[in-house]
Amino acid sequence: MTGPGDRLEREFDAAPGAVGTVALAWLPAGDYEQAVGLWPELAQSDRVAGPDGPLPHAQYCRAMQEQLVQYAAAGAPGMVIAPVRVAPFTAWCAERGHEPDSADARAEYAAHLAATGDPGLIAWPPGRNQPCWCGSGRKHKKCCAAPTSVDQDPHR
Repeated sequence: MTGPGDRLEREFDAAPGAVGTVALAWLPAGDYEQAVGLWPELAQSDRVAGPDGPLPHAQYCRAMQEQLVQYAAAGAPGMVIAPVRVAPFTAWCAERGHEPDSADARAEYAAHLAATGDPGLIAWPPGRNQPCWCGSGRKHKKCCAAPTSVDQDPHR
């Protein structure tokens, strides 16, 4: 039997990480564009692909924010965002025999980062008046958490 948390894990590369947390794989700007170019399966996934090709990074982040909110509403324990940098992730996959374009590999890598206490992990949700997790430099409430459409660029 599956629940909403199971569906969300499959949809956005999430996996159990350290005790009491769920780690979510996220591609930061620069790495996102590189990954979409390198891994055709990722470029065609529902989370990344729009009607005209891959979503711009800002829209990808906004869509992830909506998934984070849904995950929290489904009762997920503490959540961390695990930035997936292409070079270290590709090396990690090579060591373990994983395909880097696999959502399962990204989820396992996110869990690995959480379990090892990687200093790059980003706690979600950000605290009041804190910068947005996406790295835009704007406050979270004025960026990815702003009540705007996913089709709009929250980083303007």
